[in-house]
Amino acid sequence: MEIRTLQTFQVVAEELNMTKAAIKLNYSQPTITKHIQSLETELGSTLLIKRNGKYLLTKAGEELYMRSINILKEINLIKNISPDQGNHISLQLQGHDYYGFRYFMPAINKMAKTNETVTFTLNGASNEETISKILKNEIDLGIITGKVASSDLITKQIAVESTALCIHHSIFNPEYSLEDYFSKYPIVIDQSEYYNYDNSFQQCFNQPTIINTSSDEIVQEAILSGKMLGIVRTGRLQEYIDSGTINIIEVIAKEEPIQVIMNKSNCTNQSISTLFNFVCQQGAHNTPKLQTIKWA
Repeated sequence: MEIRTLQTFQVVAEELNMTKAAIKLNYSQPTITKHIQSLETELGSTLLIKRNGKYLLTKAGEELYMRSINILKEINLIKNISPDQGNHISLQLQGHDYYGFRYFMPAINKMAKTNETVTFTLNGASNEETISKILKNEIDLGIITGKVASSDLITKQIAVESTALCIHHSIFNPEYSLEDYFSKYPIVIDQSEYYNYDNSFQQCFNQPTIINTSSDEIVQEAILSGKMLGIVRTGRLQEYIDSGTINIIEVIAKEEPIQVIMNKSNCTNQSISTLFNFVCQQGAHNTPKLQTIKWA
């Protein structure tokens, strides 16, 4: 029996909804179905039935779900055993590129000074991917924007951040409407996270030319070029906004929480908990600056 198929079944059993389970696990629905079918074949029992359009656990499914909680808990504890008999620890960290620089790097620097046996891997990723990997215990800590509701996670808000349509001051015109801007300049959008910007565009006759990217750095450089608009989280641009180099045309999402997250099963892991606390301290030091936004 593969661990990942048991993890999939546990989430499906909790959600009883394939779409929600697929989002939570960052899998496609066919993959979810394949995992469940594989378990049923291996165990020789039907685990789920569909009645009146809703999924229900069978008696065998209920029994497996109760046992899977303990099995996966033990597996997570085994995964947290440090390699080389405790002489070396490797921590896996993930979040938006800017958060890695702003929050993780100072905390890593602080921890590295007191513990030379710890190494770190820091990857950039979207909210959805980070949450999914934390839930599956594939990474140790993540930093995300927005709210997340899961009893399997420990979360701590470390700052707030807005998302905005921005422009270089050299081409900012206070008399322009959105439609005027859209007729003159393309928009580069950071797609490492979902933004509900449709309402800003719907009333415009001139639909903008949109360039999608997974890098907030590309959006920043596009705006600084003075030739394009950009939709991006404002934390990365805060110094440019404060100095007047970049103007905010329209706020897409105002003051969303930035949170550091970890799997609850890791709360007894001293190394992960220590870094979690260092990140929280770093967030407290930076919060006042991130909250200062100069509106155009």
